[in-house]
Amino acid sequence: MRLARALSVLAILLGVTACAPRDPLERMISAPTTTRLAAWRSHVASDYNVDTLRRIEEALQEIRLSFAAERELKRQLGETVAGGTDSIDESVRQRVHGRRLRELLQLGYELRVRRLTEELAGLENAMSKNSQLVTRPGDLESKHHLEGLQDRQRTRVEKYRGDLASAERELAPLLAKTGRPLLEPRIETPDVMPLRTKP
Repeated sequence: MRLARALSVLAILLGVTACAPRDPLERMISAPTTTRLAAWRSHVASDYNVDTLRRIEEALQEIRLSFAAERELKRQLGETVAGGTDSIDESVRQRVHGRRLRELLQLGYELRVRRLTEELAGLENAMSKNSQLVTRPGDLESKHHLEGLQDRQRTRVEKYRGDLASAERELAPLLAKTGRPLLEPRIETPDVMPLRTKP
């Protein structure tokens, strides 16, 4: 009798475990073509809640921005850049195809944190330079212009810091789950090349 009761309890527990929903962020992204990626995006709109959809769209947008920025940098350096929007779409597709949804979100937020950090550093550098500017005595128009510029920059810095903190909060649990970053760290190039020492 005890054995029968124990087996029935075990069967119920196994049934409950089997019916428990799997982690939706473990689902694989199947996008062998850009058309299939668009179909996948339409499909997830009916599968996920509004917050998850927002996070998916933010991640995809960051991946897209990273490819667009890379193309623009190459263009400014005089390198040949092939294709247009279609090639960016294809690059995004290749980057996400076969990944788990969790990795898509993590990659997007890692890119967002990197972008915001770099943009914030650039803005803070500009603010530092602007803070050293001095207007001519009595030139009220220039003084007001400079003060307005500094106020706008301070507002932008606060927004960047808020956006960066938000992106880091989104990223933290994703990193904790995967246990590793998906982006390679950027290698900083020095402004001045070090002098070679004689052997």
